This record gives sequence, C-alpha cells and structure tokens, in this order.
Amino acid sequence: MKSNTKHTKLSKSEKQRLKEKTISFILLLIICIIWVFPFLYMFGMSLKTDVDIGTNPTSIFPSAGNWTLEHYLGFISMKGDRIDDLPIWMINSIVVTFLSVLFTLIVDTLASYAFVFFKFKGKNTIFAILLLSMTIPTAISMTPMFTMYASVGQAIEGLANNRAYVMMWLILPGVANVFNLYLMKNFFDSIPKDIVESARSDGASDFKIFYKIVLPLAKSTLMLVSLFAFVSSWNDLLWPQLILSGKDSTFQTITVALTGYASGDSWEYKGIAMATSVFALIPILIVFIITQNKMIDGLATTGVKR
Repeated sequence: MKSNTKHTKLSKSEKQRLKEKTISFILLLIICIIWVFPFLYMFGMSLKTDVDIGTNPTSIFPSAGNWTLEHYLGFISMKGDRIDDLPIWMINSIVVTFLSVLFTLIVDTLASYAFVFFKFKGKNTIFAILLLSMTIPTAISMTPMFTMYASVGQAIEGLANNRAYVMMWLILPGVANVFNLYLMKNFFDSIPKDIVESARSDGASDFKIFYKIVLPLAKSTLMLVSLFAFVSSWNDLLWPQLILSGKDSTFQTITVALTGYASGDSWEYKGIAMATSVFALIPILIVFIITQNKMIDGLATTGVKR
C-alpha cells in the first residue's frame, strides 16, 4: 500500500528563516561557551589543592589525586570566639543588596508614577536633565559624595565607625538609578490613562491607584528592575572599597573582600579566592533563575507605547 504522505517543500522565505535561525543558534552557542568558560575555570580551580594550583595553573580541572573540598569546608568556621569573616562578608552583601533593591523599587516606582500621571511645571525638562546625567561617569560623583560622608562622620563623634551609618552610605547613593527610572517610566507610559482617570473619578486616591492598579500591571518590569538593581549592588566595588577603606574587616562586603585575596602574585590564597567567588555567584544565580521568565516580558513591555 502506497503512502499518500507528501513531503512538503519549504518555501524560499522559510528556508531563509531556517538558515538565519541556524546561524543565530551557532553564534549564540559559541558566545555561551566563551561566556561560561571563566566560570568553569573558577569552579575547577576551587577544587584544586594549593600545590596543584601552583604547578598546573592553566588546567581547568584538578589533576589526578588533587581533588579537594578544603576551600569550601572552611566557609563556616570559627575565628577565636566568633564566626569567621567569610560568612559575615556574605551577610553584609546580602543586607546591603536587599535594602538597595527595596529602596530602588520604592524610589523609582514613585518617581515614575509622578512623571507619568502628575502634571507639574518643568516635568519634561527635569526628566531630560536626569537622562543627561546618565552620560556622567560614576567615578566623577564619588569625590563629592565621599567628602559629604567624611565630613558628616567627623562632625558627629563616633559616627564614622557606626555600622548603620556606613551601611547607609553603601546603600543610598545607588538607590535613585536613572536607568531603572527610565524603564519604569516607559512602562507606566504604556498604561492607558483612561484607567487612571476612571479610578480618580470614582474617588480613588493616588496612593490607591498606584498600589491597586499600576503596580499589579508592572510585575514584569518590577522583576526586571529588581534584577538590575540586585546585580548592580551585589557587584559594586569602587564605592564600597572607598567607603570601607580603613574599616574593620567585619564591615566588608564580599566583593571588597575578594580584592584582598586576588591581590599579589602568590598562589597561597587562590583556591580560597575561587571558592569564595563561587559562593558570591550563588545569590546572583538564584535571583536570575527566579526572574528569568519575566526578563523578556519586562524588556518588551518597557518599550511599548500605546
């Protein structure tokens, strides 16, 4: 019995699309391998003994008989009568990053709501100036900010070494992020104004409109902004390094602490540095896994205008 199934031929446009997808897949695979390689090397180095690190620094994984978990086993250990510094650095980074994300969401969402749904004089000019400020390198603003930090700390006795005061200066300068504000404003612009006006005509306050209507619609964008704020705060180095210079080691964040391991040519602490880097990478991976489903949606909705 002959089969009546016919093999349909692809059209010229379909062949072109298939070709483009294949090329894109190959290019993305190559980029992915290049991007993953440093992390693979870091993980392999963290499993090597100190001797193997010194003798085989270019190999990705430990040589035979030189696998070890000693660099990980010391993660939670005691230093005298208290816990070792490494967990403290992680806790400092988690606290600073969590508060940075929280305050960033509060400030940027409220500011975006005001720019989109409030009418006030000079609104467009102020927003244009904010966008223009994105062209100014962050390093330029560090000098006046550090001067304020030092002058206030010196004016009030004991404040310079107060943990809450130091943490406040680690968090607040990065809260009002213009890029995140721009993302939020773009999404709020896509919300039909009729919804807000209808709620106002029904007697709803601006806070109720913001909390009950606008924020639920902005879940994807909020997740995207949270991810950007988390990564930015967690990986921040220059400003924390400046603020924490001369402070006790228990004040340090994980990124600042890693610079101490990485400095110098000695291989003595390279294994610990790599294991610490693996620990430092875990929170970012967790946040990325949680938010990855919303990333594309968030990026798409922030560019839509109705």
